[in-house]
Amino acid sequence: MSISASGPDIAEPRNGGMRLSAPTLLLHWLVGLGVLGLLGYGFWLQTLPSGAGKAPYVQIHKSFGMLVFALALARVAWRWREGFPEPAGPHRRWERRSAITLHACLIAATLLMPISGILRSLAYARPVTVFGLPVIPKLFETKQELLYAASSTIHDKMAFVLAGAIALHVAAALLHQTRAGDATLGRMLGGRGPTQTPG
Repeated sequence: MSISASGPDIAEPRNGGMRLSAPTLLLHWLVGLGVLGLLGYGFWLQTLPSGAGKAPYVQIHKSFGMLVFALALARVAWRWREGFPEPAGPHRRWERRSAITLHACLIAATLLMPISGILRSLAYARPVTVFGLPVIPKLFETKQELLYAASSTIHDKMAFVLAGAIALHVAAALLHQTRAGDATLGRMLGGRGPTQTPG
C-alpha cells in the first residue's frame, strides 16, 4: 500500500529525507545500546540480595551509567545544534508531532535516569566514581533519607518509563519500514531516505 502525499495533513520532508550525519548516527546507537544494556543490567541487579557482595556489581552499573550520561549530554548538545532530522518520507502531521514528542521523552529520560542515580549515591553519603576514579566528591556526612527516597523512586520508576518509550520507538521504526514503506529504519542504519514520494 502506498502513501499519498496529497492532503493538508501530510508533511513532506523538505530535504528529501537526506542521509543523517555521522555524529547523529554514532551518538544515537552508542546511547541507545548503552541505555538498553544498563536497563537490562539494572533489572538483573534487582534480583540480587542486598549486602556487601552486591556492591561491586552496583559500582559497575554506576560507572557505565556515568559514561552513557556523558554520551547523552553530547547527544543533547548535538541535537540542539543540528535540530531534529526531517522525516524520511511523507508523514502525517500528527505522526511528525508524535515522533518529536517521543524523541523528546527519550532524551529527557536518558538524562533523568543518570541524574537521579547520581543524587541517589550522593544522598547515601557516597562519592560518585567511574571505575574507581573520583568524579563527584561526597557531599554529605550522613545519609539523607528524604533525598535518597525521592531519587530512588525516580530512578526505579524511570527505568520502566524508558523501557516503554524505547519499545514504542522501535515499534514505530518497524511500522514505518513494513507498512509505510519509507526509509526511516534504513536511514538509521546509515542509508539515505527517499528522494521522492513513493508511488
